[in-house]
Amino acid sequence: MNNFKSLKKHLNSCIKSMDRSRSLFVVDPKKHFTRKRKHLFGNTLLNVILLEAGSLKDEIYKLFGYHLDTPTASSFIQARDKIRPDAFRSLFDSFNRNTHIVPLLKGFRLIAVDGTVLPIRNEFKDEKTTIMNGNQSNIPFSAFHINTSYDLLEHTYEDVIIQGQAVMDENGAFRQIVDRYQGRKAIFIADRGYESLNSFAQINHSGNKFLIRVKDIGSRTSVLRSFGPFPDTEFDRTVKRTLTRRQTKEIKAHPEIYKFVPKNQRFDYFGESEFYDMSFRVVRFEISDGTYESIVTNLDKDEFTITEIKELYHRRWEIETSYRDLKYDLDLNTLHSKKRNLIEQEIYARLILYNFCRRITNEVRIEERKREYEYQLNYVRAYHMIRDYLKKKGRTDLPNIEELLAKEILPVRHNRQNERKIKPKNAIGFNYRYD
Repeated sequence: MNNFKSLKKHLNSCIKSMDRSRSLFVVDPKKHFTRKRKHLFGNTLLNVILLEAGSLKDEIYKLFGYHLDTPTASSFIQARDKIRPDAFRSLFDSFNRNTHIVPLLKGFRLIAVDGTVLPIRNEFKDEKTTIMNGNQSNIPFSAFHINTSYDLLEHTYEDVIIQGQAVMDENGAFRQIVDRYQGRKAIFIADRGYESLNSFAQINHSGNKFLIRVKDIGSRTSVLRSFGPFPDTEFDRTVKRTLTRRQTKEIKAHPEIYKFVPKNQRFDYFGESEFYDMSFRVVRFEISDGTYESIVTNLDKDEFTITEIKELYHRRWEIETSYRDLKYDLDLNTLHSKKRNLIEQEIYARLILYNFCRRITNEVRIEERKREYEYQLNYVRAYHMIRDYLKKKGRTDLPNIEELLAKEILPVRHNRQNERKIKPKNAIGFNYRYD
């Protein structure tokens, strides 16, 4: 089966379905995309998905061919500006529904949750994306904060919430992602920053599982404080407390039974009762001499050992590498507008393209041979080739892309470590990219 053709057919079908009800996705339903022009609604959606890192004019030549009647960059920006960002959100959701497969581990999906910052130009300043005097040089900083959930078994994005950096709330986004999740039972895996009693209770009530790294037992701000005492070694134990906002003598006298939750700490599950019984498992393991990690989870001890807990948390790193692919290999870092609504379009568009590419590469099989190294796909080249194939409309002389991708491989060298580059790269303003 040609997986590329099947996925392309699904993507085009989703776009055509939206085109038939395009009045729901445009800024002015009575005027926008009501007449036949060079920039049609469906074509504009697809063209935004296919943008690369070049200047906007170069990208338009690639998309429309090098003809005398190639549309101008200005007309393309005007056409994009007629489409609401949630049109791309709807396309992201519908494409996922039509093409998603559900790989499981012990009956669970593995869903990693994390966020990343996307810096943007600050010529336009607003209260959502711009932080005034946010650094030592007192230069305004503008950015979007992209919160996503990522299927670690299918290697695709499951959900996304875009926030302005000035109003960024990762825990709030996490709660939304859990609330909106309607798939098979899942294990939500997250790093420090998502540790909160409210989130633990929310995932419990949703019927799903969680595995969240928390600040270690020695930290004064760890969620584990008041759940001890814990030994300063590796351990795996279940802790129980009754949460309450009351502070009676009885409660103060029994910290091994009760945990006081102040009113300024969000907790949504007291209801009419003033008490809430909470239980979770704490797993602590050594990662180097004298350095430990602490994990809070509601996974059953009989089903998941300490070693398996370590492996599950280690797999979370893939969402971090996916952001690298998204920004650099699929060019999210090279935006083609300063307008906030058009930037949101490009964020959704890159997520759609990423999922499209990964669903193809998931099915590519590398020929088994006797080699010195284990080999994997060259994903950077795969992304570029898949995007190029999407641009070649109506071509029947192209080779099967899965067979072509299988030839583009790289050796896997385990346990390689590179020193982290602490000094950030200086921003370079490519004004010619923007409208």
